[in-house]
Amino acid sequence: MRVLVAGTNRMCHDRLHAQGHELVLMVPRGRARPGDPAGPYRHVVILDDDAGPELWADVAAVLHAAAPFGAVAAFNEHTYRIVRAVADRLGVPTVVDTDLFDRVLDKARTREVLDKHGVPGCRHRLARGRESVAAAVRAVGLPCIVKPVDGEASEGVARIAGPGDVEEALLRLGEEQIDRGVLVEEFLTGPEYSVEALSVGTRHHVLAITGKHSDGRTFVERGHVVPAPLSADDRESVARYVQSVLDALGFHDCPSHTELVLTADGPRIIETHNRIGGDSIMDLVELATGVDVHDLVARQSIGEDVSALLPDRVTAHRAAAVWYADPSGPPTSTLVEVRGVDGVRALPYVHRVELLKQPGARQSAVLRSSDRSALVLTTGGTPAEALQRARDAVASLRFVHTAAPHGS
Repeated sequence: MRVLVAGTNRMCHDRLHAQGHELVLMVPRGRARPGDPAGPYRHVVILDDDAGPELWADVAAVLHAAAPFGAVAAFNEHTYRIVRAVADRLGVPTVVDTDLFDRVLDKARTREVLDKHGVPGCRHRLARGRESVAAAVRAVGLPCIVKPVDGEASEGVARIAGPGDVEEALLRLGEEQIDRGVLVEEFLTGPEYSVEALSVGTRHHVLAITGKHSDGRTFVERGHVVPAPLSADDRESVARYVQSVLDALGFHDCPSHTELVLTADGPRIIETHNRIGGDSIMDLVELATGVDVHDLVARQSIGEDVSALLPDRVTAHRAAAVWYADPSGPPTSTLVEVRGVDGVRALPYVHRVELLKQPGARQSAVLRSSDRSALVLTTGGTPAEALQRARDAVASLRFVHTAAPHGS
């Protein structure tokens, strides 16, 4: 089949190519990679980041007239609207549901839908403008979380523990976000998890529950482990709860990544997405369980029924973890080198070491996921062992910085 793929998540692109499909890639300039022209693509189309869906559809129509596409696929949110516009213009099928995307992108709308269906959540208020945010904080109570209504990568998320934290939280959000809309939520207490699932039709298959570790101040994620260290009862409770969330929001024929807190009153959602989880979580799932989620999602994206490829019950035969390095400092310093990489790579339980910042990159405070500097992915006999190995491996890396010249 000739498939038009939009955007990133190239692991799924690789799976489609391995399955024998011919791929044409459409990717915004800011997300293109130097290696894309040499990748598994018949053609690569790059347009400016501000190109609208209609322009993408115009370009796709020219390609389709020369050699028709059998499907249009995307694997992350930034191209969902592009894919929908292209599919509608060409009359070519896609599994991307932008109505579902709208329900989960708008976190206030997600809360409203779940409230309507009686799915337990938390106190929350939508606010626009500084005075409205302050009033929402008073209504929800302290401590609380404030975050952009449609943000990503932990950007702008802040915890307000007392009245003195409000101004700092507003500064972190920025005036544009405050005017567009801010969600104020009750601060949920308990360990954090994410649930990786695949909806086939409207049946939701839980593939893994991931233990999450985030920075307590910025909420930037530091690490993940699969399987999460949960009792059998808690695992069942979390799985049932997430299935009720997916039912209420109308998930179908797509993957999902749902983040939650296991409180004293039971699981409570933070947010959910109609895509697979990032941060190498799918690699952890495959290492721990043997299930290749990228392959399943790639097949589903072009309309395949993957029911027969799913095991009746996914079980972990070992644990896998990822930990991120996040040295934080003034933006006036520059990364010179990272020492200890070869030693970490040589460890028998290390499966990947990846430098997310290369020499020459500016140092900055770690306020969002993209500010992290490196990752190490490990395995172990238990979740605790895999996680400790990843943390120790990252701790052995040495990031050497130098001060930038004055005035640069």
